[in-house]
Amino acid sequence: MHSLYRVDLARIRNLTLDQGGEMPEDPKPTVRRRVLGTNLRRLREEHGLLLEHAAEHLSCNQSKISRIESGRSPIRPLDLKALLDLYDVHDATTREGWLSLARESRQKRWWRVLEDKLPQDFLDLIGLEEDTTYCRGFQPGVIDGLLQTPAYAEAVILNGSAGPLDDAGQTKLEIRLERQKALTRTTNPTSAWIILGEAALRQQYGGPTVLRAQLEHLLDLTSQANVTLQVLPLRASAYRGGPYPFKIYRFPEPSSMEVVLLENHLSQTYLENPSDISFYADIFNHLRATALGELESKAFIKNIADEIS
Repeated sequence: MHSLYRVDLARIRNLTLDQGGEMPEDPKPTVRRRVLGTNLRRLREEHGLLLEHAAEHLSCNQSKISRIESGRSPIRPLDLKALLDLYDVHDATTREGWLSLARESRQKRWWRVLEDKLPQDFLDLIGLEEDTTYCRGFQPGVIDGLLQTPAYAEAVILNGSAGPLDDAGQTKLEIRLERQKALTRTTNPTSAWIILGEAALRQQYGGPTVLRAQLEHLLDLTSQANVTLQVLPLRASAYRGGPYPFKIYRFPEPSSMEVVLLENHLSQTYLENPSDISFYADIFNHLRATALGELESKAFIKNIADEIS
């Protein structure tokens, strides 16, 4: 497991913003750059064109197009405009959406400063939550990280152990709280639709006081227009997919891409194949239909909170 070091996240974020987000090119493909490349490949294939056709149009070799489409290389605005012409994308608003995606894919985001201290798949998770406009998912046994209070998150990080967080644990906590700002940012906040298992509402991470405060926080979140919560009670009948957590993230236009996130104790796995996304979308829709409705879920959470002395 990669070690974590205490960092000043506020300083890093301010530094990134002060510099306009412009940093040297990053050889590691960011999520946004992969999204841009994947969608450019989709446009090319929809027009029945091969790599050689795109390369000929840009007067470059095929390897350059391949690197762009895989996200390994950024694309210059001039080259992007030429490819959009080739792919018959002429609407001014749509073209600006593509150019904006390309500009942002070249920026050095605040979390990239941590790349030597955090696993790459975890950096991708932070990027997903900042770059996507909508996520939906299922958490059967623990409150989702985007919805956790600081005290509950600390208890989860400690895994039931006593005592204060060490520097590595404190860094994890600060990053988790920083990620939550995706729900409250003033520009294009992420919309989240989360289904929680009843076990997640009853497992007393940090003890009864911490859990009650966490449940009250969930009730507060239900008042936000961009947050939808449902509860899957233990009494529910068998459901598709089994008791395994997952999330589906959706990127804004012009991308129609979605990414499935599967998490375990040591790593995150990302699925971008359309058949995988369709599979998990079907599971989510089944869970949504099986779980309690929004008002019932809110009352259910409140009843559990009231039960805690």
